[in-house]
Amino acid sequence: MQKICGVDREDFVRVSEEVLSRYLMMPDNPRPERVGAYLSVFDKNQQKMLLVIELGSCKPEMAERWFHYSLEKVDRLWNNRSKGHITSWQSRDQGTYKFGGAITAPDDSKGLKEGHRLIGSLAGLTDHSEEAILLIIWMKFQWLTLEDANKIARISGNRLFHPLLKNCNDLFDQ
Repeated sequence: MQKICGVDREDFVRVSEEVLSRYLMMPDNPRPERVGAYLSVFDKNQQKMLLVIELGSCKPEMAERWFHYSLEKVDRLWNNRSKGHITSWQSRDQGTYKFGGAITAPDDSKGLKEGHRLIGSLAGLTDHSEEAILLIIWMKFQWLTLEDANKIARISGNRLFHPLLKNCNDLFDQ
């Protein structure tokens, strides 16, 4: 069975779907009509995509665009690694369709070392929604610490992260 940095692919997808589902039920969800997104996971060491999957249900007329944005965010974060970027928010430019919603562990992260290998990207919701969901998933698998997640959320001014974290606290006990 394929693993993503030591985690069974099926477990990773199950947790990702659960975090998305909990996010979609939150009253803080700014775009409740959007109920799906594309998730991409890139391994920096192997320099290859490990996973691209639709979570939830993307609107058919938007699916190709969101698929492209998910890949673009990974590529942009990868290409800005020498600048120390840990979130695609740091190179965000809405005028050229470059959005937030991708993360990677900071170099000084105390999360599991496997997490340093990954870039995660989500596209189909809002920039902050996508980032918050990724932060929870990465924390669940200990690829990021709470300190790392807070650092990334501060960069983007993400106010959705802490409400989603509260809504997902029980996932860390499983």
